[in-house]
Amino acid sequence: MEVLHRIADEFEKRKDDLLVFALLLGFGFFINRGVELKGLYMDDLYLWSCYGEQSFREFVFPMGGTRFRFVFYLAAWLELFFLGNHVTWMVPFNIVLNSIIAWSLYRIFVKVSGGRKLVSLALAAAYLLSRMSYYQIGQFYGLMESLGLWAAVGLLYGVYVYVNEKRASAYFWANGLYFLASFIHERYMVLLPVLLLGLVFGRWAGIREKRSREWSAGSPEEEEVRRDAGRSRSRASRSGAPRTGRSGGPGTGRKPGASSSGVSGWLLLAVTAATAVLIQVIRLFTIGTLSPAGTGGTDVADTFKISDAIVHAWEQVAFVFGRNSGPDYLCIEPFAKAPSDIRFLILASNAVLGLAVLIFLIGMIRDRGRVLAHGRNLVLFLAFIALCIGSSSVTIRVEMRWVYVVYAAALLVLAYMTSLMGPAGFLAILYAALIFPAETYYREHWSNLYLWPDQMKYNSLAEETVEKYGDDIFDKQVYIIRDTYEISEFTAETFLKVYDRDGKGKNTELRFIDSDFDLPEITDDMVILGEDPEANGFQDVTEFVKTRRFNLAYGSYDDGWIDEKARIVFENGDHDGLVLRCYYPGKITGDQVCRIRLNGKQMPDLVFTDNNMEYEIPAAPHQTISLEFSCNFYVKDAKERRGEDRLSMIVSMEEK
Repeated sequence: MEVLHRIADEFEKRKDDLLVFALLLGFGFFINRGVELKGLYMDDLYLWSCYGEQSFREFVFPMGGTRFRFVFYLAAWLELFFLGNHVTWMVPFNIVLNSIIAWSLYRIFVKVSGGRKLVSLALAAAYLLSRMSYYQIGQFYGLMESLGLWAAVGLLYGVYVYVNEKRASAYFWANGLYFLASFIHERYMVLLPVLLLGLVFGRWAGIREKRSREWSAGSPEEEEVRRDAGRSRSRASRSGAPRTGRSGGPGTGRKPGASSSGVSGWLLLAVTAATAVLIQVIRLFTIGTLSPAGTGGTDVADTFKISDAIVHAWEQVAFVFGRNSGPDYLCIEPFAKAPSDIRFLILASNAVLGLAVLIFLIGMIRDRGRVLAHGRNLVLFLAFIALCIGSSSVTIRVEMRWVYVVYAAALLVLAYMTSLMGPAGFLAILYAALIFPAETYYREHWSNLYLWPDQMKYNSLAEETVEKYGDDIFDKQVYIIRDTYEISEFTAETFLKVYDRDGKGKNTELRFIDSDFDLPEITDDMVILGEDPEANGFQDVTEFVKTRRFNLAYGSYDDGWIDEKARIVFENGDHDGLVLRCYYPGKITGDQVCRIRLNGKQMPDLVFTDNNMEYEIPAAPHQTISLEFSCNFYVKDAKERRGEDRLSMIVSMEEK
C-alpha cells in the first residue's frame, strides 16, 4: 500500500507535465500524419547495411573514416536492435522522440519565462510544427539531427543555469552534453565558446554578488541607504514595474536558500579544457584529422569561402523568421513565390516578434537592478545562435534541417523575453497562432525537397514488393523494366535485404531489364515492376505482361490444354517465328485435323500423323499474334470438361 501511495503522490505531482506531454505527443502525430518511411535508400540504407554486416564495435566505433559519431551510432544501433526489420516504425519512433524533445523544451521554457505555462506550451507546439523537422521525422538518419539538437539546447540551458544560479553541477552537465553533441555531429564542436562565455559570466556574477554581500555587512549609514532603496523598489512594484529578478524567477541569482557552489573557477575551466582536448584527441586517433568533413563528400577546408559563408548565414536568419530562400529543393518554396496570404501571415508574425522585442527591452530597462543579468543571458543565447549558424554556413549549401536547432534556441529566447513582458507575453501565443497556417502550408509541400521524390520512389518499391507479397517476395526474382530512376548497384543489392528477417532470402537482389522480352518466359517466381514517373513510383506489371505475352482468350488453359475451339493471343518476342508443339493423347487415324487462323488469316491445316506434331508460325518480332484453333477431334473418355467444348490437345510454344 505504501508503494501505491508513493505512486499516487508522484502522479499527483507530475500530472500537469504528463498532460502537457500527452498534448504534445498527440499534436506531433497529428501534424505529421501522412509522413511515411517504407523503403530505405542512400544514407539510411547504407547505415542499415553497416548494422547488418558489421560487429557492434565496428558499427559504433568505426575507425579510419571521415566521421566519428559514436554517440549517434550507438543510438542508431539500439534503435535498429529494437525495431529490427520494421522500417515503417521509424517515423512513429521519430515523432515520439521529437515530442519528448518538445516536452523538455516546454520545461525549459517554463523555467526561463518565469512560470508561463501556456506560453511555454504554445512555443513547444511551434517547435513541433516547424517545417524544418522534415528530416527528423521522415528519415532514419533524422535520429542524428534530433539527438544533436537535444544535446545542444541542453548544453545552452545548463550554462544558463550555471550563470544565473551558480550551480557547478549544471556546468558539469553542460560539458558532458558538449562531449556527447560533438560525437553526435561534429558541427557542435563550435559550441565551446558558449561554455567559456558561461564560465566568464558565472564568475563575473559571482564576484559582483560577493561584493554585494560585503556591502550588505557595512556601516549603519549604509544600512539606512539600503532600506531607502528597498522602499523605492517596493513602491515601484506596487506601481506595476516588472517583478522579474525576484526569488525563483528567471535571471535570479539563486532560489531561496541556495548558496554559491564554491567550486573553483579554475577547476571549471580545467574541465572545459580537458573536454575540448579529449574530443580532438579522439578525433585525431579515429579519423586522423581535426578538420571536419563537409557536405556531400567535401572537406570544409577545401570549400570554405567567407563570402559564401556570409550569404549562408543570412539565409539561416531568414529561415528562422519564416522567410525561405534558395532553390525549391532546399527550401520548399522561396518566400517571394509563396501565396500572398502566407506571406502576409509571415510578415504579421515578424511584426509581432518586433513588438515583443520592443516591450522586452522596455521591461529590461525598467528592471534596473537586473539589467546586466538580462544582458548576460541575451549575449549567451545570441552567441549560441550565432555559433550554430556559423557552423552550418561554412559548407557548400544550407539545408533547413541544420537551422532547426537555431529555431529551437530562438524560441527559447522568446520564452525568456516573456518573463519581462507582463500581460504582453500573450504575443508569444499570437506568434504561434500566426505561423500555424504558414508552417502547415509548407509542410504540405515537403515533396519539393531534394530527398522527398526519391523517398516516394523507394516507398513505392517497398509497397510493390514486400508489402504486397510479404516473405514470399524472397522466393521470387524482382525485375525492373528500364532504370531511368538510376538505382545504384548498392541499392539494388541491399534494398530487399532490409526486410529479410532471418537473412536466408534467396532472391534479394533487384535486377534490371530493358524489356520484358529480355525474359524468354514469364513464370510464377517472377515479379516485374515498371516505372511510373507520373506517380513518382513503381507499378507491378507482372500480370499485365503475362496477359500481353500469353492471353488465354477462350477455350485454352494454363496447363496447355485447348478445347475443340480455342483462341490464344500473345505478343511475340524479338524472334522471327514460333514453333507450336502439339500433343494429342488419342489414337491417330489420319483423320485428326485442326484448322488454324493467324491474325484472322487462314493457315495450312495441321494434320496429325503422329501423337506429337510441330507446326511453324511465321511472325515478326514484337508482333501481337492471335491464333484460333478449330479441331475436328477431342479426347474420348476424358475425365473432365472445362468449357462448352471438349478438350482436344495440349499446345506449347517455343522460339523458332
